[in-house]
Amino acid sequence: MLKKIINTFSTNVLIAILNLVIAVIVSRYLGAAGKGQQSILITTIAFILLVCNIAGGASLVYLVPRYNNLKILLPAYTWTIVVCFVVYFLLYKLPDIPQQYVIHICLLTLINSFMAINSMILLGHEKIKEKNLVGLIQIVAIVLTLIFFYSLLNKHSINHYITALYVGYGLSFLLSCYFVFGSVFEKSDFDGNMKALLKDMFRYGFLNQLSHITQLLSIRLSYYFLLYYLGEDKVGIYSNAVSLAEAVWLVSKSIATVQYARIANSSDKEYSQLLSIRLSKASLIIAFLLILPIMLLPSQFYTFLFGTEFGDVNTIIRILAPGILIYNTCIIIGHYFSGLGKYHINTLTSIIGLILTVGLCLWFIPLWGIYGAALATQISFIGMSIFAFYTFLRTTRLSFGVLLVTKNDFKEIRNIIHTYKNEQNK
Repeated sequence: MLKKIINTFSTNVLIAILNLVIAVIVSRYLGAAGKGQQSILITTIAFILLVCNIAGGASLVYLVPRYNNLKILLPAYTWTIVVCFVVYFLLYKLPDIPQQYVIHICLLTLINSFMAINSMILLGHEKIKEKNLVGLIQIVAIVLTLIFFYSLLNKHSINHYITALYVGYGLSFLLSCYFVFGSVFEKSDFDGNMKALLKDMFRYGFLNQLSHITQLLSIRLSYYFLLYYLGEDKVGIYSNAVSLAEAVWLVSKSIATVQYARIANSSDKEYSQLLSIRLSKASLIIAFLLILPIMLLPSQFYTFLFGTEFGDVNTIIRILAPGILIYNTCIIIGHYFSGLGKYHINTLTSIIGLILTVGLCLWFIPLWGIYGAALATQISFIGMSIFAFYTFLRTTRLSFGVLLVTKNDFKEIRNIIHTYKNEQNK
């Protein structure tokens, strides 16, 4: 398990670095307004993808060990096609989405959703390396295509960024097909109850994705409030700060990916509880060590990195930091509930965050502008985390003390690292 976590974390670190490269390239060549356009575009794709994932998202990890995988694939792909077709017409009604981008948003979502379905099937079989490689290929292709257009051909527009997305999404989809159809399905048959599968797919998928939809809304809805009140340039500045602050979630998300697959394939609840507690503490410690230097970097560093318009990035990061840090452990607790199929708990957690985000953004942004958005997001993260911790302790009947970090937790992390190094040297 440790090797899978290390592999996932290493891949996610590399992906985060490449995402930072994308942010730097777009910010420098297109400015704050262009970065704002890019953020709205990619966030809109993410929202549509969440609806597609009702029948093709993380809930598949829970279903893959329990149903014939070939029968899982067909309804998941079909649902994605239906969603993208319907959304194509709905997007024309939104004033903040330029009409020339609507077709691209829908097609990119379609390709990325197909890739995500394949990746969840791989994760359900605990094929972590293959899943990680699919994600890595996507971001590498996007970066190389952007460099080709922006640096080598000297062509700077949001349209070339869209082309880069087509290249990255397309290659990663093809690679995921190779892994899924080349190994996972090679021994599959067509036995199984399709009616029961569809019932579980949409029941678990709806509950799980309702959680993810409300979660993403609570995290990214501030972009649209900023766009409404302050314009695209502020969205661009704020999105860069959020991306850097959220980089510390690499730890918890890497751990949670392996944790989720392990719990979904286990029937031992006591083991799952103990595992989640240990992993949440480890992720909190490592995340603190990661976010500290990001907070201490001066504004001059960010203007050097992104351009002169991005001087507010360090202040925004410092406002976000407490919420980012505590929510790091909430991610682990949330995946504990997901692994047990209790998606409704994560949904309630995210709804609390969404209510806080909407109310506080409407209040804070007119008062304090971009800093108000950061403060609203911080409070939302803290509110979600408190509810998740309370629910975990209530359902497991454990005391609050089990979540507190002690000296022994630092020693345990050191021993794990030492053991891993010894295994690698053998």
